[in-house]
Amino acid sequence: MKKILIALLLLSGCSSKPSNPLPAPNYESLTAIKAQLGLGIDEVKSDSPAEVMARKYMAAMLAESAGNKKGACKLFSNLSDNESFPLNQTALVHTLSNCSYSAYELKSLWKNTVIASYLKENYLEVSLKLAEKYSIDEFTSEFSYELVAFKPSQSEKIKLLKNAIILAQKNGSPDKEEKYFQKLTEVSAMNVKEVTKENKYAVAKDFESNRQFEKSRDLYLEIINGEYNLEEKVKAYNSYRMSFKVARNLKTFLEKTGEMELYLRQLLDESPEDAKLQEAWVDAKINYARAVWTEHMNEEARAILEDVLERKIGTSTQIANIYWIYGSLHLESKENKEALAKFIKASEYKVATLDLQENIQWAVIWNKYLLKKYTELITDVDKFTKKSSNPNFVSKLNFWKAKTLLKLARDEEAKEIFKSTAASDSFGYYGILSAMETKTPLSPLPESEIIKEPIGNLILDWLIAVDEKTFAVKVLKDINSQFKTVAQRERAMSLYAQTGWYQGGMLQIYNFPIKMRDELTKKYVSVIYPTPYQDIFSRYSKKYNVPEAYPLAITRQESAFNTNIRSWADAFGLMQMIPEKASELSKKYKIPYKDYNDLYQPEINVQMGTVLLSELRSKYKGKFAQSTAAYNASSSVITVWEKERFNGDYLEFIESIPYEETRNYIKLVFRNYVTYRRILEKEEILIPQDFFANSF
Repeated sequence: MKKILIALLLLSGCSSKPSNPLPAPNYESLTAIKAQLGLGIDEVKSDSPAEVMARKYMAAMLAESAGNKKGACKLFSNLSDNESFPLNQTALVHTLSNCSYSAYELKSLWKNTVIASYLKENYLEVSLKLAEKYSIDEFTSEFSYELVAFKPSQSEKIKLLKNAIILAQKNGSPDKEEKYFQKLTEVSAMNVKEVTKENKYAVAKDFESNRQFEKSRDLYLEIINGEYNLEEKVKAYNSYRMSFKVARNLKTFLEKTGEMELYLRQLLDESPEDAKLQEAWVDAKINYARAVWTEHMNEEARAILEDVLERKIGTSTQIANIYWIYGSLHLESKENKEALAKFIKASEYKVATLDLQENIQWAVIWNKYLLKKYTELITDVDKFTKKSSNPNFVSKLNFWKAKTLLKLARDEEAKEIFKSTAASDSFGYYGILSAMETKTPLSPLPESEIIKEPIGNLILDWLIAVDEKTFAVKVLKDINSQFKTVAQRERAMSLYAQTGWYQGGMLQIYNFPIKMRDELTKKYVSVIYPTPYQDIFSRYSKKYNVPEAYPLAITRQESAFNTNIRSWADAFGLMQMIPEKASELSKKYKIPYKDYNDLYQPEINVQMGTVLLSELRSKYKGKFAQSTAAYNASSSVITVWEKERFNGDYLEFIESIPYEETRNYIKLVFRNYVTYRRILEKEEILIPQDFFANSF
């Protein structure tokens, strides 16, 4: 079976192109073609060669999906032989899955084919299966090696490389064996033949990522106690103590964080003028104070910070951070005057990060709100908003300015600020809260208007035309950086929707000018707030009695619908499930589960995440803030926060949550939840002012 083997090297200056390429048919033509497919290829006449090719290609895909390999083989083979058809290599890849190649034909094809980059992964996948089927060891090992670049999980990479090494050994190919082994050590450092000074940290980190904590800690300690420079020792010590946190051993994590501070203090006592050592020790003290504070030891955390302030060392940013944390400790103890003094002190230092600067400014505002220094608060808000370039921070400040105006019985002024905030930040937390304050219903959000005409990229246009979404995403990722102007980026929104590349749209919105984002979010809401795997979300939401918008909101925040994501804290997949919790839920609800690799599967991950949300809603009587916070943090800390901080006002309670990550998480998930309700429901919705106080 002779094949036309041409290289379609996309997106480069030396791209090979098919002779007399056919442009992709337009959307109207495609709609007609799809309607005609049931009539049979030869029964429908067309004057357009592009329409004929599109119809044949889609007919071939239908045959393939129906299991009609013979029919699919014939159609894909004809298309792959047509030099003027832009997807002839794509058709060739399909022939590998549908046609009966001999071992001789396969070897000839593999030796002579230079495959396009967007097809490479699929080509290697199917070719590997065929090479294994015919026991063609040379190609089996090489395909295994090349596939590593495309696999998201380490376990898959290791399996491929070990298989390649075995085959290279079997066939007496020492050069290939060495090449595969080198790649294996790059992928998984713990497979090195010898642990050396240079690779020890990488090996330790790899043991840790594979949850072999004891082995990793032994190596970290060798670095800490060995002949390494300060930077290497600090890095190893931080990884050492954090390994206990990853393993959920919080008591030992706290203990080791304290030990790290003492270790660096001893070094500092020996070299008190070493600036790098001073900075490392101050960071360790800050980390220790935070860890102690997390365990609700407020006074102990203060003593740790006092120790640094007494020594009068540390960078300007570090000292500002210390005063900010110290103020937060006062705030937790309801020592608001003392807290405000510390926050004002923190604001006197020049800081290197915008986040810390905004945290300090907000702390000043919040304490003045709690101390009822309303006039000063309004003055500060006006000063901070003029200097801020962060629209989210401005919305936050203006919302609480309006709440302050209500306290001063300046209702009309407050109402105007709520209205303007709701209008300028309609998809943000504070914009939605502002709509709640004015009892303004939110309109339903219709499907985005997607431009479905060809964009001018020959391959991408054809892939979209024939519904080859997997390949289309790969091409789109390759050209995504080329969208630079507002018009180009807006046009790209349609491409993200057409290909199903969800993360592209979520990220692209932040490349638009700030003033345009709110309106463009509304215009392309189904791109920025997509609903993939909706059948799975809908099924388990109904089964476990959870509002469908809720797991969608959680998933968008946890993973942006990336099935293969893994966090630093060892949370996996769409809803970022933790293996220990997954094992517990598996037994309790009879959900199939072997190990953490199963959490990359949407069906398993969404079921576990949704049932966990169901449990939390039940535990917290349907309260949104508590349920959401518990998904992000732990139930034990939620109980403490409620006891220590809840004063009857849920909006103030959310602002007072000490974990910045959890505090922001509640706000972002609430934003997502309201937006998904607007997408899923077909009528306007009114979020009641007492939303957080009742079951949702």
